[in-house]
Amino acid sequence: MRKILQNTLKFVLKKKSKIVKGSMTIETALLMPLILFVLLSVIYLFFWVHNRTWLTAAAYEAALDGSMEIVCPDSDGYEKALKKGRELGNIGFFGGDNLKIQASTGKNIQITYDLDMFSLYGGTNGHLQVQAKRKGVNPVSWIRKVKGISETIKKQEE
Repeated sequence: MRKILQNTLKFVLKKKSKIVKGSMTIETALLMPLILFVLLSVIYLFFWVHNRTWLTAAAYEAALDGSMEIVCPDSDGYEKALKKGRELGNIGFFGGDNLKIQASTGKNIQITYDLDMFSLYGGTNGHLQVQAKRKGVNPVSWIRKVKGISETIKKQEE
């Protein structure tokens, strides 16, 4: 009787171990699409954040360059801002197409970037728009303010 129970137990354990080994493959096959979806979504989010950060910095830099030219009567801040915006906008994008730049002037200069981003969801395109606005700056007074602030910081450090 004891021998029959031992043989039956060995048989059941062999069967059970085969079921457990095969179930891992099925579980992995069911979870893999979800894991890949989450991974690709995170990568897409990184691309979107990178492009938005890059465009925001480029827009503010172009607006600052153009704002320094607005106060001069014989120079064109609009053209300077567009030139700087095109220069900065042509580098460093992942998954972006069809970059457009617009500038408008007045008392303030405003730079707007439009970028079409690829999308993971059904082949649709996402759209990224960034705006930066800067008031006209007199470069001489601005440099004096920056020097004054830096001298104040140096005095505080001493």
